[in-house]
Amino acid sequence: MDPFQATPRIKIRQYRLLLVLQALSLAGMVTWFLFPDFEPIAVFFASFCLVALSVLLLLWMRHRLGREVVAAEVEAARQVALLQADPLTGAMTRRIFMETLKTATRPSAQGEPCSLALLDVDHFKSLNDSFGHNVGDFALTHLVEVARRTLPGASIGRLGGDEFAVLLPRCDEVRGLALMDEFLVALKAPTFAATRQLNLSASIGLVTAPKHTSFFEEMILLADLALYESKRRGRGRATVFDPDMLSVKRNRRMIERDLRAAIMLDELDLHYQPITDADQTILGVEALVRWKHPVRGMIPPAEFIPVAEESTLIDMLGEWVLRRACLDLEDLPGRFVTVNISPAQMRRNDLLGVVRDVLKETGAAPNQLVLEITENVSLLSIPEVLGRIQALRAMGVRIALDDFGTGHCTFNYLQSLPVDMVKIDRSYVSRLPDDPVSRIFVSAVMEVARALRLSVVAEGVETEEEFELSRAAGCATFQGYLLGRPLAKADLIRTTTRVEAPVERRQLLSA
Repeated sequence: MDPFQATPRIKIRQYRLLLVLQALSLAGMVTWFLFPDFEPIAVFFASFCLVALSVLLLLWMRHRLGREVVAAEVEAARQVALLQADPLTGAMTRRIFMETLKTATRPSAQGEPCSLALLDVDHFKSLNDSFGHNVGDFALTHLVEVARRTLPGASIGRLGGDEFAVLLPRCDEVRGLALMDEFLVALKAPTFAATRQLNLSASIGLVTAPKHTSFFEEMILLADLALYESKRRGRGRATVFDPDMLSVKRNRRMIERDLRAAIMLDELDLHYQPITDADQTILGVEALVRWKHPVRGMIPPAEFIPVAEESTLIDMLGEWVLRRACLDLEDLPGRFVTVNISPAQMRRNDLLGVVRDVLKETGAAPNQLVLEITENVSLLSIPEVLGRIQALRAMGVRIALDDFGTGHCTFNYLQSLPVDMVKIDRSYVSRLPDDPVSRIFVSAVMEVARALRLSVVAEGVETEEEFELSRAAGCATFQGYLLGRPLAKADLIRTTTRVEAPVERRQLLSA
């Protein structure tokens, strides 16, 4: 580095002053020699002073230049450190880690295997949204500390956000999987951010060179596939790459591409499942999306909805379902239609505007629309989400808490939620005949709901025994295959008409 390029604070006027002093000194010396009769002592003294000033200025500039060079070197070292280490966690930056991985997978280095693990903190966005970025930063720092403690000799890099990579030299997939399991056990141990207890977990994808590939770029891609599989299996685990995952990825990409086209071309359909009272009179219906692919036939929602949730398609899909359900509402039996809203939609700032526009376009009454949200404590703890729920209710839209009992909502927490309806999860309803705890739970939900003036729906009622036990526990509203399977609008209307016709005839005869 050129020292003069690193010293912008040494101004050009300082160099000009030095040149002026030197020029005056030279002029005085020349005068002394050319005009010896002109007060030589005075001229000599003046020249000497000018030379002394020049020397002092030069020494000051040298000192200033030295300080500037040192400061420039310190700044350069800081910039190099920032390029090599993440300032928050101390892990390698993405560029440095990729260079390290590239070196480890060179042909000359392939005498011994090495493993690459990609790590994602589970539910990191919810953690950030619920408790703030300080807690999120603590979680990332804690993860790196645990990795350094449990994986000695490993290279740890932060690829971005909550995604980390770990390079395990001289490590095959068996050893790598064992090390990752040890890391997960250590990570799941409770830790504290200030006074808040955290129970962290991570999803991990593992790939080994040269067994799976010898190219460092491919290692990242294959480890990402294994990471996705860990998330699909429930998170909090490590998964080794399997070649079959490539076909799964291709299938996922195809579903995403075709689903986008199906939404835009209006090729999806809605089926409606009845929600009835104890006399099996239809009170309302739940809208359930169905997709009949032109080539593959019916694709189960469990297959395409997770793909939509992992992409931006869930917003498009959710808006399509909402609009279609409101358009069909006038022809449907019952007094209301329920529509599921995903956590991603609840986080959208424009959710209120979308619902308001759909209601206006379709002419549906707000009190005929029920939006179902999942029992997700981290989501429902976000002030902005609670504000949107309250604003929706202010519009007249009702809110239902779906799958109650599967999350972590307590009865006290239920009291503070701005909801109108609670839907008891099928896992409790199905165990009513054999499990006393489920019967106590359902009865307790009914007591709390009565106190809070909430309506309760028993979901997944499939047998007469489940129906009778739910009713005995206090439930007055039911949903399940026993009471009606999801049907297309035309089929539901036709079935309802056939059921109601004999009733009307009996009423006429009795009159």
